[in-house]
Amino acid sequence: MKSQIQYLHLFPKTIQIPSNESWTLLDFLNNDTEQVIILEDGAKLYFYSARTSGKLHLRIIHQGTGSNSQIQCGFHTQENGKIEAIIKSSFEANDALSEIHILSLAETGGEVLLDSSIEIQEGVKRIVGRLKERHIFLGEGGKIRGIPALIVHSDDIEASHALAIDRISDEELFYLRSRGFSRDEGTGLLLDGAISEIFAGLEKVDEKVYEECKKKVLGM
Repeated sequence: MKSQIQYLHLFPKTIQIPSNESWTLLDFLNNDTEQVIILEDGAKLYFYSARTSGKLHLRIIHQGTGSNSQIQCGFHTQENGKIEAIIKSSFEANDALSEIHILSLAETGGEVLLDSSIEIQEGVKRIVGRLKERHIFLGEGGKIRGIPALIVHSDDIEASHALAIDRISDEELFYLRSRGFSRDEGTGLLLDGAISEIFAGLEKVDEKVYEECKKKVLGM
């Protein structure tokens, strides 16, 4: 069972999640944030970020055996806006898991500068690390930089990473257009679906917060 949502800006720069506790943290403000989160044995972290500007520097450290982190980020830079994010997850203990999923939208002139990584130290075993980024241009002349990285110093692991930088294509819109939706309506439905996937875990915890995060990233 996931815990009640807690807001990241209310915490000090270093957070230690005790053994076997489950925390849900939300980064909702656009303030510049530098955060270290340490997970002890069996600790679980569900982290969500909904931003339209600012800097986020997040470091997750799996110090405890059996720790688990789920990092879900939805970013949307409006015209001439900018987001800078560094998101790093590292493993220092066995039997741990970390998944990072990032979706960003860039309007005309908007910038998304992202550096994300998963690092598995030597001698650590039975680790699962997954890193996925998708960046979508919504206007002209925007700038997106994604640098997903896996840094692996151990053999007994399951790790993957993926990066896509694109626009909403005619192929993606074909089904919706054939059902009578305009291009703008179809694009809106596809974006709503992608953003809903990022924040889906929040819906079971607090439906109001879930809707607020979706609206913020959609630009509503």
